[in-house]
Amino acid sequence: MALPRYEQIAGDLRGRIVRGELRPGDVLPSEREMTERWRVARATVVRAISVLRQEGLVESRQGDGTYVKQRTALARNAGERYRTAVKTGNIYTTGEHADILSAERLPAPEPVATALGVAEGDTVVCRQRVTFEGQTPTAMSHSWFTETVADAAPRLLLRQRIREGTTRYIEMQTQRRPTTGRDWWSARLATDEELTLLQLTGPAAVVEVRHVAYDETGEPLAYEIGVTPAGRWARSEEYALNV
Repeated sequence: MALPRYEQIAGDLRGRIVRGELRPGDVLPSEREMTERWRVARATVVRAISVLRQEGLVESRQGDGTYVKQRTALARNAGERYRTAVKTGNIYTTGEHADILSAERLPAPEPVATALGVAEGDTVVCRQRVTFEGQTPTAMSHSWFTETVADAAPRLLLRQRIREGTTRYIEMQTQRRPTTGRDWWSARLATDEELTLLQLTGPAAVVEVRHVAYDETGEPLAYEIGVTPAGRWARSEEYALNV
C-alpha cells in the first residue's frame, strides 16, 4: 500500500537531509515549489513539514521559510545507506568516513549461516568497520557475505573503503539487485569492544540492527549487524494500527 502523499513528501525531504544534500541552515523548497512539484494541495505540504518539525529535523521561521536544524544525531541503517549509494554514488554523507578494521574469510556462526542460507561452519566473508562523522564514531558493523558473492566481488576481501557501499558494489558485480530487506532491532548494553570502538563510557546502551538484503529471487545478498550508540534517531515510518 502506498504511503499518504504527505508522508512521501516528508520521506523525500528526510532522505535528502540524512544524505547531506540538505545541510544544517539550508532552507527547504518553498511551499509553492513543493505543491507544484508534487501536485498536491498546500495543506498536504504543510502536514509533511509538520512531520519533519516533530522529528526535530527542521524549524520554521516566521516569514522566512523552513530551515534544516543543526545536525540531529541520526542512526542510518543499511537500507538507508543503500538508497544513498544508488542516488549519489557514495554511501557516505558529507563529513562521514569509515575505517575498515578487518576483511576476512571465516566459518559461518549459526546466526550468520541462517541469515545467508548456508550451513553452519561454511566459509563466508566478514567485513568489520567503524563509521565516523568527523572524528566522532557513530556506528560499527559486521557485514557477512557468502563465498559465491565474494568470488564475484573481490573488493570485499580488501581492507579498503567501498565508497558505493558493499550492497551496491555487489549489485554492480553480480547484476543481482536487492529488492527487499528485513530488519530486527534490539537495545542492550555495549560489549567491551563496542565501548572501545565507539568511544563510550560504560555501562552504556546501544541499539543493534540486524539486516538482510534479498535479491529479486528472494536469495540473501548480504547480512549486516550494525550497532549505534543510544540517543540517535532512526528514520521514521508510518503504518496502520487498525489491521
